[in-house]
Amino acid sequence: MKKEQGFSLIELMIAVAILGILVSVAYPSYVDYVRDGRRTDGQAMLMEAASRMERAFYTNRTYSTDLTDAGFSASSGVDSAEGSYKISVVAATVACPVASCFVLEATPQGNQAADGKLRLDSVGNRLHDANNDGDFADSGETSWN
Repeated sequence: MKKEQGFSLIELMIAVAILGILVSVAYPSYVDYVRDGRRTDGQAMLMEAASRMERAFYTNRTYSTDLTDAGFSASSGVDSAEGSYKISVVAATVACPVASCFVLEATPQGNQAADGKLRLDSVGNRLHDANNDGDFADSGETSWN
């Protein structure tokens, strides 16, 4: 008698189950890796915005809460290069008056929304709301790393 060749249904189901387990482990890591990679889009845009704010300061001798004063096409909500973040200037406070200080914030958009905001100020402090709870006071949120 001639022996049948090929895979049995059981063998195929075992292979699919193993593949499913591998994908369920690898996919979340991949998503985190992509999210971390997109974060550099927001960081780069914050650095560019800070540079433009400094140039505008040397011209006007004051900072502004309007990004058009720094050469952007919109006063607020400027998209980053890849569109993963929107850049805006945080309103002036007593601790950070607009005449001598600025705080820029990058709000994640779309698939990046779970990453948490990025913040850069005129002193050079770089903050990342790593747990996405709306503040920068938690442990480990004192840098972009």
